[in-house]
Amino acid sequence: MYRTVAQLDLVTQQLAQSFPQHCTRIQLPEASVQGRPVHALRLRAGTGEGRRGVLLLGGVHARELMNPDMLVELAVHLVASYRNGTDLVLGARVWPAQDVRVMLETLDVYVLPCSNPDGRHHVMTVDDMWRKNRRVNQGTSCVGVDLNRNADLLWGVTEGQTSCAACAETFVGPASFSEPESRNVRHMLDTYRIDCFVDVHSYSELVLYPWGHAQTQTTDPTKRFPALATGTCKPLPDSSYREYMTPQDLQRFTTVAQRIVAAIADVRGRVYTAEPGKGLYGTTGTNSDYAYGRHIADGTKRKTYGYTFETGPWMGNAPDSFHPPDPEPIKREAESGALALIQQCICAIELIGTQVLGRRDEIDALRRVRDRVLATTEAGREWIRLFERIQGPAVRVITADESLARMVADGIARAGRLAADDTSRLDRETISEVLRLLGEIEERAASAEISAGSFAVRDVLEGAHEQTVGQFLGQLVSRGPRVAGA
Repeated sequence: MYRTVAQLDLVTQQLAQSFPQHCTRIQLPEASVQGRPVHALRLRAGTGEGRRGVLLLGGVHARELMNPDMLVELAVHLVASYRNGTDLVLGARVWPAQDVRVMLETLDVYVLPCSNPDGRHHVMTVDDMWRKNRRVNQGTSCVGVDLNRNADLLWGVTEGQTSCAACAETFVGPASFSEPESRNVRHMLDTYRIDCFVDVHSYSELVLYPWGHAQTQTTDPTKRFPALATGTCKPLPDSSYREYMTPQDLQRFTTVAQRIVAAIADVRGRVYTAEPGKGLYGTTGTNSDYAYGRHIADGTKRKTYGYTFETGPWMGNAPDSFHPPDPEPIKREAESGALALIQQCICAIELIGTQVLGRRDEIDALRRVRDRVLATTEAGREWIRLFERIQGPAVRVITADESLARMVADGIARAGRLAADDTSRLDRETISEVLRLLGEIEERAASAEISAGSFAVRDVLEGAHEQTVGQFLGQLVSRGPRVAGA
């Protein structure tokens, strides 16, 4: 029922051999503890460098057998949908072929389906409840390090389900990134542009995001993990400690998590819970927290939004929960959740502006407005949420029509030039052009979300002509978008 390590490797090998224009197999620099090679797969279509990237990680915990299978099947489904121009049907959720085309032509999707091959082999041949890798822990008769406690984010701080005891299921290892399997994940994050990340686990029907070691707060930026001691083999000394996250990042995590939950529920009605990792296990050294937190510890690192899926429900006993007798429905809903994350990693402005215009200055100016102006108030963040809701259906329409894409790109360029100077004025011509573009997109999309967004933008633009950009932005950060009928 479940694929062996060799069978998983064969899928990625065959994809790379059969479809080299879409699939590149990457041998990671370190073999597993027992010497097995570890491979990732890059999926992409079309041309263009410097793309945003998504990394999908599986098999960290050996007994969670269905998630590596799901990830290689997702790769097969993406390639088949793209090449055949067919919709990707997952239960009751249909992912249109146009959405798949946009994903593969605008992003680099990296799949590392089985990061812990030794553990998986042990589960399938010896002990079906094995969790860790197969490191022999020096000075003991105990085997294994928990690869989801081995990352360099408060490593060795024994919050919650974290242990420094070599025989424990949640043993952190002798040092951060002591394990080759963990270093391979770090290598992916260091080597490739990874903007979005998910570590797929089982079970509990959850979509988790940082932080795992403490509750999140958005008001005191002095409370950040790099200032805390690591390797203590003790819990945090202050039980009231709360870890800082910027309001805009917390909004991003919660918004995308809800999109993922909705995409999962569409498949067969199972409703996953979105919450910070602290709500489940309250631990340290996890892959998803490390993927996000590394840009805080080292300002030269890219910001990566890191999630964890806990796929499937409690089935009445642990073995059936970790590897169900019928994993197919769970795999399909998890696949839909992964597709939602991939889609949410697309930045519409960056995609259209860069691909059509071939330059970034205007896009950078708009990003500064988003991060330094809109994101500073709740009303401004409501405008960001509105844009994130409508960008999926909008991109689908815009990228399907070359002339419309050119019009939108020109509009982005004009908006970027205006955003670069707070004293510049919004003239009637600019406002009329925006309204015309909105009408074109709304007419072609036939989307309730786009109609609602269009109404809100039209509403705020009424009477905005001859305002300075600074005055207009002041209006946006003081009141959020108005809905039709309000």
